[in-house]
Amino acid sequence: MNLRHTAAQEIIAVDKQGQQVLFLDPGDLSVRSAITGLPSRPHELLVLEAQRKAYVPIYGDGVHGDNPHPNHQVAVIDLDTRSLSGFIDTLPYVSPHTGRLGRDGRVYLCCENSATIIIIDPAQDKVVGHIKVPSDNVHRLTPLRHADQVWAESEEDSQLYAIDVHADGGKVAGTLQMPGALNGIDASPLRPWVVASSADSPIMYAVDTEQRRLLKTVELPGHQRPGQVVRFSPDGRLMAVIGDFEPIVSFFDENLQWLFNAQLGDKPLDGCFSPDQSYLLVANENDATVSVVDILNRRTLAHIPVGRGCEIMAYYQRASGASS
Repeated sequence: MNLRHTAAQEIIAVDKQGQQVLFLDPGDLSVRSAITGLPSRPHELLVLEAQRKAYVPIYGDGVHGDNPHPNHQVAVIDLDTRSLSGFIDTLPYVSPHTGRLGRDGRVYLCCENSATIIIIDPAQDKVVGHIKVPSDNVHRLTPLRHADQVWAESEEDSQLYAIDVHADGGKVAGTLQMPGALNGIDASPLRPWVVASSADSPIMYAVDTEQRRLLKTVELPGHQRPGQVVRFSPDGRLMAVIGDFEPIVSFFDENLQWLFNAQLGDKPLDGCFSPDQSYLLVANENDATVSVVDILNRRTLAHIPVGRGCEIMAYYQRASGASS
């Protein structure tokens, strides 16, 4: 297989089962380099390309809702040397999970078991603030493109939280009660919408973030189970919803009109669009593969063995002169 890519591109992947970070060839997904021996277990990934680093939260040895030994570290990965440069300690907040870069240049990261969003200054790799969420947990979040807000979900509480962020930190500005429990969340780059997948049935909810109201409910055709991860493409013209313990991904256009489904592997978790949006790559934890979906031709090209069970991956540009 020779996937379309540019010479400077590379892929970073978090191998949760292997407790390692992998650097992959974007042409055939072969492993170029690995950082091994990470604490249990690395979850999630945030690439900070301008700072030439990536953050990998170390969640703990459990799963959502059952994480009896929560961790309190975020691994800092040097993209240019493909090495571990250190850890950010999140204590007293534990179970670090989803992190995203806000419009203000700071990182907002969920500490699930503490029901708290911590604020990290990526220039210092240091926690500089926190925002308490009115729940028992906070799982995933997404910053808005058009406003200084972060939206977060608490899964079982069936609530979305609108959080205003500012120089001094942030505060929960509003709570939106949803029809049921939630799984994934992402913000449209083109519209003032947040889309969240239901944890109860194969539907998703589109929310107007300006009016803070539910706009519509959208079905996931072909799904027998709920969706999990929601991912917009970088330009916002495509959206993918990955099945929860179901080997299927659904694609929608910017107006949330269904386009097509594609087959995935065993226990798909998260994925990424290629920079030119030719492909969606999805990590399948249980069969240790990555599914490659050809978006133009609307079909799955292959399920390629990678690592021992990856959760997530992302493209980035190697620095000029960096070796492959």
